Amino acid sequence: MGILDRNRTHGSERAGNTVVAAGTKLVGDLTLSDHLHIDGHIEGTIRSEAEIAIGEQGRVEGEIEAERLYVSGSFEGSISARRLEIVAGGRVQGDVVVSELVIEPGGQFNGNSRIREQEAGSPRQLAHESKTAKPADKAEKDDQAATVSG
Repeated sequence: MGILDRNRTHGSERAGNTVVAAGTKLVGDLTLSDHLHIDGHIEGTIRSEAEIAIGEQGRVEGEIEAERLYVSGSFEGSISARRLEIVAGGRVQGDVVVSELVIEPGGQFNGNSRIREQEAGSPRQLAHESKTAKPADKAEKDDQAATVSG
């Protein structure tokens, strides 16, 4: 299961592997805590607490929610994931909401993408409103001092 072992962390080693083989077609909703590798065709909603890999022969139409999604086959629909990686030969069409989006050379994405909202406890960008004025004032004073002494 080459693609399922990519970037595996110690926390995800507990998850098992579920495979939808080539020639298999599933229609409906699928919820799992394991890794999922798709070489067949799925129409519906897939939710996984782990990673999902759509193999070269795999095709998914619908909605995916996962921690990580690797696409080397084709996907059409909506994706919500922490990380989406479209590898060479992979095709994604639709709307994606992700924290990380990686498109390798040869991967295709056609649709809309949004950055996933930051989770509680994540670092946030600080407002620089009051700090911006002070350095500018200091810079003006430094310029004036240079002009007077020069």
